[in-house]
Amino acid sequence: MSDTPEQANLPAQISDALTGIPKALVPASLKALDRLIGAAVDVPVAWLAQKKAYIDAQTRAYTQVEEAIANAAAAEAEADEDTVRNAVNVLVRKAYRKQVNRESVAAAMVEDLRSAEEAKGLEVSDTATPLDEDWLNVFERYAEDASTERMQNLWGRVLAGEIRKPGRYSTRTLRFLSEFSRSEGLLFAEFCKSSFGDTAPNALVQPAGKSDIRDLISLESSGLIQGATGLGLSLKLTFDANGNSFMREGALMLVLKGAPGEQIQIGACMLTTLGQELQSLLPGRDVRAAARAVAAAIRMPAITSAIMATTIGSDGSYAVPIETLWQPTTTTGENKT
Repeated sequence: MSDTPEQANLPAQISDALTGIPKALVPASLKALDRLIGAAVDVPVAWLAQKKAYIDAQTRAYTQVEEAIANAAAAEAEADEDTVRNAVNVLVRKAYRKQVNRESVAAAMVEDLRSAEEAKGLEVSDTATPLDEDWLNVFERYAEDASTERMQNLWGRVLAGEIRKPGRYSTRTLRFLSEFSRSEGLLFAEFCKSSFGDTAPNALVQPAGKSDIRDLISLESSGLIQGATGLGLSLKLTFDANGNSFMREGALMLVLKGAPGEQIQIGACMLTTLGQELQSLLPGRDVRAAARAVAAAIRMPAITSAIMATTIGSDGSYAVPIETLWQPTTTTGENKT
């Protein structure tokens, strides 16, 4: 990737870190880095290697902060010198922790952006799109409170996803993630092994005889899925004039063949908008494996063949077949194309 004008002005280590990120995403990446690491961009080696054990409180910036806080505290409270000094230490340590958290989130974001897009089934914009300032303001507040590696990696994936496709994650999703427990995450991750796009066929997720659907009810009450209770929901597929019907998640697509104009219905639980946004954040999720599982679960005589394809371009108008799941001339197994 050739250097952009913005990238050429960066310290070498930061510029090297951005190598491998799609060119169209570099401006938004730089904006995010500027917001998260601020003055820390002056010490890129420490940030990138994550070897920085402390920030020198004697630097000019921190000295000014300490003096400003001390003067304000003393004037307001007329406290003695020791009390003011203790208050300053607490505030500076708190500011330092928040800065370290932001830097860790920024590092996780860079690593996610440099990962193989085709292996993750993610959509990537072909054109540079600016990040929304209001969204960044909300995101920054959550990022600076991410004190564990798990949460730092999570917020890094969120920011990377927003850079790839601005508007992908709502502020409601950010708020939900800040309260999402690890146990809830594991339950949702297990459910998403049986979902593709917004659809999880009942054949995969409904217990036999619906004897115990407490997990599904929990996910539904959290606002992640719908159709687990009540009358249930169904996926309706209509084959177009060419006999094609499509299911899609990110850049991955299932192309189903059938009789032109025919419509079929499949009982399913459906992911809500919130659920779909969280689904894209699951670490290590194998989207292709999920697509195969869903395709196998909905297989029926009306669907004569199924092909997995990847879409090209920001509008997804061009699809490249990558795997034949079944077709009229085969009855078992999977055929690679």
